[in-house]
Amino acid sequence: MGSRPSSKRALAANANTSPTFVKRTLTTVFVALLIDILAFTIILPLYPRILEHYDKVDGADKSSLYYQMRTLIQQFRIFLGVPGARFDIVLFGGALGSMFSFLQFISSPVIGRMSDGYGRRTVLLTSMFGNGLSMLLWIFSESFGVFVCSRIVGGLTEGNVQMSIAVISDITTPETRSKGLALVGIAFSLGFTVGPPLGAYFTSINLVQVFPFLSGLPINQYSGPALFAFILIVIETVYLAIALPETEGYKASLTEAGTSVSSDDEGSPARRSTRIASKSASNLASPPPSGTLRPKVASVSSQLTILSAIHFLFLFFFSGMEFTLTFLTHDRFGYSHAQQGKFLAFIGVLSACVQGGYTRRTKTPTHRLAAQGILSAGVGLGVLGLAPHTTAWLYVGAAFLAVTSGTVVTALTSLASLEGRRTGQGEGEVGGDKGRVLGGFRAVGQLGRSLGPLFACSLYWGMGSGIAYGAGAAAMVAIAATTVASVRGPAAVPIVTRPKRL
Repeated sequence: MGSRPSSKRALAANANTSPTFVKRTLTTVFVALLIDILAFTIILPLYPRILEHYDKVDGADKSSLYYQMRTLIQQFRIFLGVPGARFDIVLFGGALGSMFSFLQFISSPVIGRMSDGYGRRTVLLTSMFGNGLSMLLWIFSESFGVFVCSRIVGGLTEGNVQMSIAVISDITTPETRSKGLALVGIAFSLGFTVGPPLGAYFTSINLVQVFPFLSGLPINQYSGPALFAFILIVIETVYLAIALPETEGYKASLTEAGTSVSSDDEGSPARRSTRIASKSASNLASPPPSGTLRPKVASVSSQLTILSAIHFLFLFFFSGMEFTLTFLTHDRFGYSHAQQGKFLAFIGVLSACVQGGYTRRTKTPTHRLAAQGILSAGVGLGVLGLAPHTTAWLYVGAAFLAVTSGTVVTALTSLASLEGRRTGQGEGEVGGDKGRVLGGFRAVGQLGRSLGPLFACSLYWGMGSGIAYGAGAAAMVAIAATTVASVRGPAAVPIVTRPKRL
């Protein structure tokens, strides 16, 4: 007991609340996340060719996993009435993507809860080993079964996006939260723009020719992109281990030190990270005395429930209609893969510009920013469904969808991060269960991502593109109206402080 006052005095004397620490941490998160998304998106344009490769390898073996999954996909296509077997590969790739999102739905709450107990940095570095294992399995995926295992491991262990959001929420204020989280969206937009071309480039590299000693190992022609993705994951892991401090409990240390979040005290980020980690471990090992009362707080706030429902519905419709864009451009305009890549790159670049030029700088209240983005999706889908079938109108609709990509998830996540203050241990902005709250919120969104393409494909091929996109537009308008009517802005969230231990 005698050491606790001394520790508090040291914390008060050394607590680093300098904007330099926040800026350095945000830069670290952004760079690491960009590397992570580059590694993740390398595989996206390769799905058709990878599946064609396994069709040649395993397609005639009725006992193989590939043959059995392909049969299910073909039955689903026939059920939908999709014309032509050429779409089997597209639906197959969509199924693998939906599987990845569903696995994220399962693992995100677990990762979030673990980060509250063991720290963001520790959990993030642990998840990176899972990502590395996933890439290694892909490198040596001579059979389709090993390839699927790599996607399963990746889906269950991917935690960079979730932990990046948690870290940013730890070190930003309600007023600067959306600005900080916009970095996540910018990293996504840049990664999805640059990553796929890198994947296509490294496909041309034959690893056996470059490294003859690999001859005889279970690799294939797509092991080159997999090796590059693995190298990126290794670089990211080393970078995070060196540069990322622990941020869980950041504001708790400032509160107990009696320091303002916006003050400019000097101190070492490395020493600060060590103190926070030690304090977190001390709190877990030494619960407050039995006579200490904690404020009674509802386990789940009604506002968080509303935000989660909006998040699910938005991603259910948006990701579903987004998946059908390749069908739309092929059916209406006969786009080649290169033209589709150019079209999707346009959306990605414009989305990054929206994130950096509008979302990070606007003074619009966060809940209204979310509603604006959702309404923009309604307009974009309406244009794609009802406007004349010309290239000009196609790009107009895509521009509205880019605005949506650059605003909605950032705004909704920012609002959800504030709800950790009222669902946890009464610690206000000081933390408590922010990881659990954000993990559950992300899980709901990932569930929407996994189910949306199935619904959208059924609607697209069953009712036609016009009705499908018109229905999507109507759904977005309804979700936007719900957001305006039921979601409160950050100022409405009360801050509750934790009573000091005696």
